Amino acid sequence: MKQKSEEHPLRVGLISLGCAKNLVDAEIMLGTLLKDGVEITNDASQADVVIVNTCSFIDSAQEESVDAILESAEVRKAHNRGQGLVVSGCMTQRFPEELPKLLPEVDAFMGIDQVANVTSIVKTALAHRRGRISNGKMARASSRADRDAKSASFEGLAGTLAPSDPAHIEINHRPTYIPDYARPRFRLTPRHFAYVKIAEGCNHPCSFCIIPRMRGSHRSRQQGDIVAEA
Repeated sequence: MKQKSEEHPLRVGLISLGCAKNLVDAEIMLGTLLKDGVEITNDASQADVVIVNTCSFIDSAQEESVDAILESAEVRKAHNRGQGLVVSGCMTQRFPEELPKLLPEVDAFMGIDQVANVTSIVKTALAHRRGRISNGKMARASSRADRDAKSASFEGLAGTLAPSDPAHIEINHRPTYIPDYARPRFRLTPRHFAYVKIAEGCNHPCSFCIIPRMRGSHRSRQQGDIVAEA
């Protein structure tokens, strides 16, 4: 009698860009995925879903994020066409309307408030990718000119781009999430140091800074919770 082969556990790869705040969010996503029985892999070609955790503080960071997304899509095309692609982080928060139209390669976008829901979003993105394949709705491959255009400023693009069909994830335009010590976390730093996020967001509307728009209003963690983590 032929035995039924067992499916491997869901495997996720994650690329994190930007500051230490983004790195902590990435660690929380990985910790949550591991707690939920998901495997983490460093080999993007072997992942069922890849998450690109983006930065959007300055133009060069934005360009790096777009390049990472498009490069992940190219790896998927070459090695694993059924792979889901998720984009998270500050760029999603800054351009929630524009990105789904600018990057049809992406299966789901998630904001700051969704980091604790990463497992369900990963599963949604994978199901969405499989649906795209079965329906023949594959995104057109990006040319070099497309890549250059996508790496430019996104302001004002929402009304000029064709609609796309990523899985719908509700993104709060003014995020309120802040982690606590009980939240699972998988550290990505060397053993001798770790980042402790003591607050999030900012209330100062400085003309040169985009942080309040991306990270929301200022909110602090409880002192005892910070001490427990430290």
